[in-house]
This record gives sequence, structure tokens and C-alpha cells, in this order.
Amino acid sequence: MSANVWFEEVNTGLLLEIQNTVKIKDINGFPISLKGEALVVRKPEEDFKVETYPCVSIYNLSYKHDPTRYNPSPVVVETDTTTNTVTLEESAVPFNLMYQIDFWAKYQTDMDSMTKTWLKKHFRQFNLTVVDDGGVKRTCNCIMKGDVVKSDLVLNGERLYHSIIKLLIWVELDDEIRYNKPIAGTTGINVHQT
Repeated sequence: MSANVWFEEVNTGLLLEIQNTVKIKDINGFPISLKGEALVVRKPEEDFKVETYPCVSIYNLSYKHDPTRYNPSPVVVETDTTTNTVTLEESAVPFNLMYQIDFWAKYQTDMDSMTKTWLKKHFRQFNLTVVDDGGVKRTCNCIMKGDVVKSDLVLNGERLYHSIIKLLIWVELDDEIRYNKPIAGTTGINVHQT
């Protein structure tokens, strides 16, 4: 069975985490979650245009193999002493994904509310819940990298508030490939005394 966590799994988990965490205030001052159209995965091959405010977009900036988390030795899954075999599994290959979360708003109060509610629980390091491509729920370690960067701009005569947060997310490629190998067994030796 496959147990990979890659872009699709991280995108889904990150959008759900944002939806469950980031709040703005409604007209009565009560905190509410952002709606589905306000959560966007930016794709590198498409022009990105913000159409709903306030909103949050996520974008994968880069990825690379993590040699410090990689152990090339296979993992022992099971040992069978009756058949003198061991079941081994190939090691998962760890990668670090660098993601950017962009917060967009027309009003400073919305920006303040979004960044405050996100940073309250994600100011340094957290575990992101994902479902791997085999359907198993697991978590990925996420680490905030650097400071929150503000990149406010003027668009069509209106001020647009923009804040950027970068995350390093630990994932693994793991097809759970298993195989059997023989192992040395023990035999009883009868000793006869004369």
C-alpha cells in the first residue's frame, strides 16, 4: 500500500488547517471562518488574480531531499522464526517542502484578524494533519521560517493589504515496498555424555 505525502496531500491539509483556524469578524463583530472561495491554491502555470477579499492563498515555492532525516537501511517489519525469514520495508525518502501562505485583505482590521488567529496557534512549529495517498491520517512537522513579511500595494486606486508567511513542511515519499530475506536460525544440539 502507498503512504506518500506530497503536494496534493499537503495542499488539502493546509487549506483545512487555514479554514479551521483563520477568522475574520462579521458585521456584528463575531469571529467567522473564511468561505471556500477565499482559500486558494496558487498554481505556477496560471496567472494568479485575487478575486475575493479577504482571502488566503498557498503556494509551493520549492522542495528538496532532506539527507539528515534519511536512513537508507530497510525497516524490519516482521520476523518469522519458524521459516527463518524477515520481512523488510524500503525506507521512506524524506523531503522538505517550502510553502508560502499569503493573506490578502482590503481592510487592515481583516488582515489583523487573519494573521492574529493564524499566528496564535502557528507562531513557530506545529503538526499539520494530512491524509496520505493510501488513505491513512498522519501528521507533518511544519516550521515557520523567518518573519511575517508585509507587501502592501495599491491596486486600481485601492490599498490592498498583503502579508506573507513561509513554512518548511516535512513530507515523505513511501510506497511501502516490502520483501522477504532469509535469516540465520537456531538449532538445538544434543550432547551425549559417555
